[in-house]
Amino acid sequence: MSAISSTHRTGLWSAGLVALVLGGCLLIGCLEPLVAVAVIAAGALPFGRALLLTGAVWLAGQAIGFGLHDYPRDAQTISWGVGLGVAALVSVATAAAALRVFTDKPVWLRAGAAFVAAFVANQIVILGVEQVVTGACTIRPGVISLVGAVNAAWLAGLLALDAVLRRTSLSVPPFGQRA
Repeated sequence: MSAISSTHRTGLWSAGLVALVLGGCLLIGCLEPLVAVAVIAAGALPFGRALLLTGAVWLAGQAIGFGLHDYPRDAQTISWGVGLGVAALVSVATAAAALRVFTDKPVWLRAGAAFVAAFVANQIVILGVEQVVTGACTIRPGVISLVGAVNAAWLAGLLALDAVLRRTSLSVPPFGQRA
């Protein structure tokens, strides 16, 4: 693996993350953990690449939703899809900002702070999207809790995988040490 350039390793890591998240979601039937992806991408990649990676996961999820799951092709559903993409990109920016604030802190604290900040920003955008799309803005604690739990579980799993990969001979962009 050492003969592969840093750019190619980062590309393979990114493609693997997209495949892992989409495969996992298809297998267990969960929603896309876009906040978890945003945090792990912001912690491992330069900002532009983190945006691209998170956008790629969102876009692939939309393709699966509209292609495989036959989502309705109406203005409301498409608006929600675009809104979820915007929320995901805001999550990347927020996670990146939180990671900069906590630069000298332990990885667990940086990841936790980035997750909380990104999740709150994500949910604020989602509430705004709901207001625009439906004309109402209803806070649903059960839904927010579920989305938070799914994203937290995914982030924990991705960070654990990151720790395992760092202990192997694979040279991948580890969380907290951007490529």
